[in-house]
Amino acid sequence: MQISKSQSGIVVASEHIPHVHTVALGFWVRCGTLYERESEQGLSHFLEHLFFKGTLERSARDIVEAIDNVGGELNAYTTKEYTCFYVKVLKEHLGLAVDVLSNMLSAPKFSTSDVEKEKQIVLEEIALYEDTPDELIHDYLASTIWPHHPLGMPVLGRKESILALDRDSCANFYRRHYHPRNIVVTAAGNLVHQQLVELVEEKLQFEGDLEAAVFPAIDTAYTERTCYVDKPTEQLHLCLGFPGLPWQHEDIYTLGMLNSILGAGMSSRLFQLVREEMGLAYNIYSYSASFVANGYYGIYAGLSPRNATQLLMAIGGELKAMKNGYVSAAELERARQQVKGALVMGLESTANRMSRMGRGLLLVGEITPAEEVVKKIEAVTPDDIQRVAERILTMGSSTICALGPTKNLPDLGATLQAAF
Repeated sequence: MQISKSQSGIVVASEHIPHVHTVALGFWVRCGTLYERESEQGLSHFLEHLFFKGTLERSARDIVEAIDNVGGELNAYTTKEYTCFYVKVLKEHLGLAVDVLSNMLSAPKFSTSDVEKEKQIVLEEIALYEDTPDELIHDYLASTIWPHHPLGMPVLGRKESILALDRDSCANFYRRHYHPRNIVVTAAGNLVHQQLVELVEEKLQFEGDLEAAVFPAIDTAYTERTCYVDKPTEQLHLCLGFPGLPWQHEDIYTLGMLNSILGAGMSSRLFQLVREEMGLAYNIYSYSASFVANGYYGIYAGLSPRNATQLLMAIGGELKAMKNGYVSAAELERARQQVKGALVMGLESTANRMSRMGRGLLLVGEITPAEEVVKKIEAVTPDDIQRVAERILTMGSSTICALGPTKNLPDLGATLQAAF
């Protein structure tokens, strides 16, 4: 792996993999929900759309055809903390890939007609998302945990904030965030690092006196709350939330193994008990959402409302058992292999290697070597898992969200507390 800095201050990192014939390239921008003001909700994601609408040199069609014509793949996505634009091409087309992404990010057209048209598209995207309750419930969980913080806001924004957008608000937001100091370029595959650096210096140039975004100093204290959202769905969608860990916390790999044992995968305790033994839900799982400064731990289940009490009692019993520290040798080893396997198998993908570099360098300024991560996973003990469980899985800091037929539900908080 090689890391350089361009003359304009853009960090450029690459990993040479000689046995492949492709290159995965990513432009990572410190621009996401976390950096949006209340009146700007959804702007990071909206800009991601606008970059595909055309530049001063290329039309929207020109952009996609430039990559399609060489058999490549072009896409982008926005998260709470960053936006990523990525391309995968044959190694001989790296120069084209850098040129297209650089042109998109440094010379966007931002026409008034495109802004108005894209507002309608994003509103349709929000409507589609709201018709997907098993995904929407996680936004409700985050907004219940952090009701006054950008991390609790949906990436897509809200209808009101999207309707209020105009060309000037998009241009001003772009000016604040799309700055060389907020951008990292990473690539993995069959490439030469110095060639990549030279391409970035030549192609990715920003004009004018741009302003670098500042990390918001806003309280992210975890909030204990309950949220009921009544919707005419067939299933009740239920989420439990607990305080999690930030991305670089020393116990992050212990949490990963705890999660594997508790609810990640078909061999986990929750899946085996709730679905296989009790038949209460088709889908149940747990997950960890970690950010630079904070995080939360979530458990999701989709079920019939009549089974809500029985489900919460079952989940509460498993949480209590985890806190009491019973982890068998077989469970520990299975969790270790699952977490380690996901890491190592992911490294066989050039896209995953590129992404690992991009997130690490953009968010925390470093990349933890895979060998060091494996050592930390190997070092986790049952006592470590119990210690993290006692810290996280506490009734006093739990959050409960329910979406669906909620009118006749019992007091879910009291039910869960009884199970603890």
